[in-house]
Amino acid sequence: MDTYLIDVPMPSMGATVNELTIIDLKVEPGTAIAKGQKIAELESDKSVFEYEAPCDGEVAAVQCRAGDIVASGGPFLRIRTSDVGLQHLRVAAEAASASVHPAPAVASAANATLAAAIPVAAPPPKVVAVPAAAPVAVASAPVVREGPVWTPRALKLAQEAGLDPAGWVDVLATGPGGRVSGDDVAQYLIRLRAAPAAPAAVPAVQAAPMAAVALETVCIAGVGYAVPKNIRPTSEILRAFPDRTEAEMIKLTGIKERRYADGDETATSLAATAVRNALAQAGMTLEQIDGIIMATILPDQPVPAMASALARHLGIPRVLAFDLNAACSGWLYALEVGRSFIRGGTAKTLIVVTAELLSRITNPKDHETAFLFGDGAGAAILTDAPGGHRLHRMGLSGDATQFAAIQRPGGGATRPFPAPGGADQADFYLQMNGASVFKSAVVAFADQIEATLARHQLKPEDIAWVVPHQANERILRAVSKRVRIPFEKIVMTISRYGNTSGASVSMALGWAAQEEIFQPGDRIIFCSVGAGLTFAGGLLVW
Repeated sequence: MDTYLIDVPMPSMGATVNELTIIDLKVEPGTAIAKGQKIAELESDKSVFEYEAPCDGEVAAVQCRAGDIVASGGPFLRIRTSDVGLQHLRVAAEAASASVHPAPAVASAANATLAAAIPVAAPPPKVVAVPAAAPVAVASAPVVREGPVWTPRALKLAQEAGLDPAGWVDVLATGPGGRVSGDDVAQYLIRLRAAPAAPAAVPAVQAAPMAAVALETVCIAGVGYAVPKNIRPTSEILRAFPDRTEAEMIKLTGIKERRYADGDETATSLAATAVRNALAQAGMTLEQIDGIIMATILPDQPVPAMASALARHLGIPRVLAFDLNAACSGWLYALEVGRSFIRGGTAKTLIVVTAELLSRITNPKDHETAFLFGDGAGAAILTDAPGGHRLHRMGLSGDATQFAAIQRPGGGATRPFPAPGGADQADFYLQMNGASVFKSAVVAFADQIEATLARHQLKPEDIAWVVPHQANERILRAVSKRVRIPFEKIVMTISRYGNTSGASVSMALGWAAQEEIFQPGDRIIFCSVGAGLTFAGGLLVW
């Protein structure tokens, strides 16, 4: 049967929807498709939906990337088909004679509306299959020959419990790439014994010797994190939204639960716990610390700085101490400030810490934010020591044209108190334009990853892990597609801790280090997008 090429445009969703964001593309040039097959996930300002193939055939070209924002009717797919009912989409004869593939999209986080890439004649892009990272070997630990991969910490916990994981068939696997994590084992033991499992000791960071280290790098000697004891599941938040379902919200955000601080927990106390965990991992003491850099959007009190409160709390009141606020990018900004201080001789050993109690400023009646945010803290110990885990210079940037996309208008000098009667009470909570943020975030995250790759002359297949700001699982899945780094290589903790703003990267890094999923020499990319907007991305070599 004769076949011909058709150009399939981005679908129209009605008169009020002018553009769609591509969340996921399930096909590539050469993919055979069947009519009705789900081949893409798209999002408008009003809904998320799966796009179905309009015919049987073969994909000849994909004319955009995951994360692109494409106008309705704009170029989307080119398909070779024999379906006579789609003759009106047939490619003109002169165009059909050439093999058409998309030009690389020019992505900019500062551009909220992105044009679709213009197709040009070129060989198809090479897709490199990257296997998931192998598990780290653990001496004398049980060997698991079947089933999911186990993290070293998970194997250690199983061994300490005197159990053989080879016989565990009902243990959950919620770690990166479907791995069984230490958290999964702990929950399994609780169910098995109907009693809390003993907490595991934080493993020490082993130095990763490197033959040569760039002059701009510093050592991360240890990392740690802390979370409140109170778990707030999505099912509880849903009580205020009877028209929503738990399955729907988990699909939209990837968040099953988050932690909320109780009245006796403060940001300072959580930060102190994270710092002590990081020091334990580093094998260091507080007497070795020269200073504290604190990243937070909500200190326990406005003045003095929360870093000073933490210094007093830890018993090191004479060290340099200050706060900074770059929202969700804050900890990465603080890492760069700390790196610069050490390279410039201002300090030799610094605590770079972040703590957020977002539950205190989350509106429980706002469906845009009520399901997203949680509380937590994370810390790293930066030193001038040679070897160890090497932190490279961060790339920092921003886009203040989107200042209003995420904000808390009240609580500052212009409006320190709510109006009498509380008419403007909503302005004292976090506010977010979800659709606007989503459109910007996918491209911005991808920009940070690609800029880091370019800065260090690396390719996607050179990266062992990505530790991103835990903004939204759908955003990060789209980012994974866009930069061609498998989603299994992205460290995800959002399902259990939610979006903790500036604390999320540090918490994800601390969790992954505790699980021992990193191997010496692993290249790890950090990336974040925060209110402002602020952007940050960089490289850590484990």
